[in-house]
Amino acid sequence: MPVSQPVPATTPVTPVARLVTELSVTGVGQLALGLAVLAVGLTSADLDPERVLVPFAVVFVVMCGLSVYQSRWMRQSPAPPVDPAARLEEPPDTTRRSLVGILPAIVAVSVCTIVAPGLGVIVGGVVAAVGVIDLRNRVWAQDRERETGADLLRELGRSPFATGRRPLYTLPRKASTLRT
Repeated sequence: MPVSQPVPATTPVTPVARLVTELSVTGVGQLALGLAVLAVGLTSADLDPERVLVPFAVVFVVMCGLSVYQSRWMRQSPAPPVDPAARLEEPPDTTRRSLVGILPAIVAVSVCTIVAPGLGVIVGGVVAAVGVIDLRNRVWAQDRERETGADLLRELGRSPFATGRRPLYTLPRKASTLRT
């Protein structure tokens, strides 16, 4: 019978990704998806243009306000230095993971647009608004990186669909240059 060996106690390595990359991909993807649904609604023979534009605009404005409020933690959050042992995700991997995270929105918008085009336009307005605020937060993150001279990193979630308040960290630019 094999004898089991004790497993050495090690702390898990925290995987992180550049926040600006995540926000760029999710922002552009969600905004494009929302605008595509708007275009489908406007070209639909079933809906009058005002029955498309008004709900989209109202939901878009409301969700922009809510998203700005919900994401304030990111702008106000202190970002401690990242653990030197942290694994920095490569940009193409961050892009792929962020695109996978948009899949639920694609499915929701597609199903709603097929079942009820008016509902699809409303859901598209929500998705577009979240995308715009991701792009706004990207600009904020780029400004903060310029001011501090450090990259903003975000801890990866346990799932590609993980969003929300994942911890932020910083990595001085000189250190990030040395790592690559």
